[in-house]
Amino acid sequence: MINKNPYIEIPCDKTSCWEGWEDIGTMLKARISEIPKKKIIITIESNLGTHITPNIQALKDAFSPNVTCRARNIFKTPEQISKLTNRKSNGTTSLTNPSFTIEDYFDTQKLDGLRKNIDFIEAGVILIYGIGAYKICEPDILIYSDISRWEQDQRFRRGEIENIGLDNLHDPYRAKSNWFHFVERKICDKIKRSVIHDCDFFLETNNWKKPKIATGDIIRTAYESTYSQPFFNAPFFDPELWDGEKKESNNPDDFSWGFDCNLDRNNVLFKFEDILFESPAINLIFHDPKKILGNNIFRKYGLDFPIRHNFIDTLDSEDLNLYTFPASDRVRDIDEYHQHSECYYVMESGPQSGLSLGLKPGISTEYFKQVALDANTKKLRRELKKLLNRIDMKKHDHLIIPDQTLHDKGIKLMMLAISTTSSIHEIPLFPENEEPIEIHRCMDSVSNLTPSKEELFNCEQSMDFYGISAELLGSSDQSEFELIRFYVDKPLKISGESMISVLNMIDGPEAKITGQFNPFTVHYSETFVIPASVDNFTIEPVNGRVGFLINRSKLG
Repeated sequence: MINKNPYIEIPCDKTSCWEGWEDIGTMLKARISEIPKKKIIITIESNLGTHITPNIQALKDAFSPNVTCRARNIFKTPEQISKLTNRKSNGTTSLTNPSFTIEDYFDTQKLDGLRKNIDFIEAGVILIYGIGAYKICEPDILIYSDISRWEQDQRFRRGEIENIGLDNLHDPYRAKSNWFHFVERKICDKIKRSVIHDCDFFLETNNWKKPKIATGDIIRTAYESTYSQPFFNAPFFDPELWDGEKKESNNPDDFSWGFDCNLDRNNVLFKFEDILFESPAINLIFHDPKKILGNNIFRKYGLDFPIRHNFIDTLDSEDLNLYTFPASDRVRDIDEYHQHSECYYVMESGPQSGLSLGLKPGISTEYFKQVALDANTKKLRRELKKLLNRIDMKKHDHLIIPDQTLHDKGIKLMMLAISTTSSIHEIPLFPENEEPIEIHRCMDSVSNLTPSKEELFNCEQSMDFYGISAELLGSSDQSEFELIRFYVDKPLKISGESMISVLNMIDGPEAKITGQFNPFTVHYSETFVIPASVDNFTIEPVNGRVGFLINRSKLG
């Protein structure tokens, strides 16, 4: 059973959250009438991808502002922005760790002119909106229009949005997505961190036709409540992330390449009376990082929590692509991440299940590249995989995926992939555009041709875990985190260790997590987060023995 709609219920009244443009407009008109000023400025600071134009039109219809100003109108030209950021056509930059602010995009003359025009207005309602709107002048009502990174990515894929200040709506998806990840994500996050503590309202527009708005106070109350209890991320499912083929299923327990714990991309769901409100999980870190991460992890990793869980489901399908990951030092140069590590844990397996890892002895990268350039059909790609080592895998096997090593996503497997770095760095051998240059790029990142199976496959070490026998999975020098497997048939009390923990239930039908919070129920395959503020928690099996993976930093 997968809980695809997990929410945290937050006590509130009907003056905390509203749904639909009509109710939102009515509420805002009432708020405007309560402000004892002739000139009232409403600012809607917007995250990238929030469909600004239809949102603003709906609000204009609702409360009829006298003047509207769009932040985009004070930006530099697209050519100036591209030159400033050294943007390349594939959505990358030659700058190391590019760090820009939205002010870098502003044309100072246009900004000064707009401010003078606003100062000249003596009365009426002025609506300022868009990315960077809050920097233009001090608002009387500040609304933050938010969206999950997952939905941002989907809108890039569907060709619905362009990059900040660039007229590139029809550019390839990967170029726009890369630029967002490496540059714009940081710009938008700086804005969000500036307004998250003080905005009057949060506008949720993942479904812009059915928007929701909540007061800043109730959302911040919801964040504080979340720090004191276990919680699920609302899972999203990405059937196109690796192979570009949409995978449809009506099976409620189909994992379908789903990310169920990725704090920088998932949402958390809050229930305010009868309204479900989505908030990006990253906001929990931005609001108070120490309460969710813990002091030590925050000091080392800052605002990026480097544990990501996602499901890879090839039980009923076959992924014919191959992948590699660049060296960790290269990743850090580009993206400020720490050491990359990734492993696969098998949750379910079918007959003849396994995956490919590394080239067979005697197969050179040059020969493999030559064969790969001609592998333009499914049959040829299956033949290509015969040049790789095959590892047979079954339920509860685990495998470390080293950097710079060719591998696939397996066959007849449902695996939990646990990584410390965003999948955007992963290089596919056969990308969607099928360009040979991408094959060369992938092969240029391959240096570990024949990794040692003994050091990677089912490598485990016995250990004591709060009085019971457990197993530390993987070599101790392979990751900055400890992945521990343990089984319990009676209640086990676990210390929070003043740091965030991520757990997945790998065996058994159901368990209760209890502590100084309402009892929390988990089922097989579900991943959940224990914030650092939770001092301790107890795992109580329901109807028999249960097994868990717990992932924690070695900082302790």
